[in-house]
Amino acid sequence: MKRIVTIAVLWAAASVSAFGCERPSAPSSIPDGSSASKEEMLAAKKAVDAFKSGIDEYLTCEKSAAKKDGATAELLKVADRFNAQVKAFKAKG
Repeated sequence: MKRIVTIAVLWAAASVSAFGCERPSAPSSIPDGSSASKEEMLAAKKAVDAFKSGIDEYLTCEKSAAKKDGATAELLKVADRFNAQVKAFKAKG
């Protein structure tokens, strides 16, 4: 009986850590800053911020350096795209 309980506890611990380390999806789109409304840009900012928070959480639990590097590169790509659109939004006045 003790062996079954030990196996069940180990299985539960392994499944919790596996589920807790899920890579978030990048925002599906970022509006064109030269034509977007303020509300659209704010919604995009919230989506990018949520993605960044999700990636930060993912990086704390992921063990694979290659997966961490890929997630970091994706975050930088999304941030660069968003920042370019923020710049375009501010330029239109």
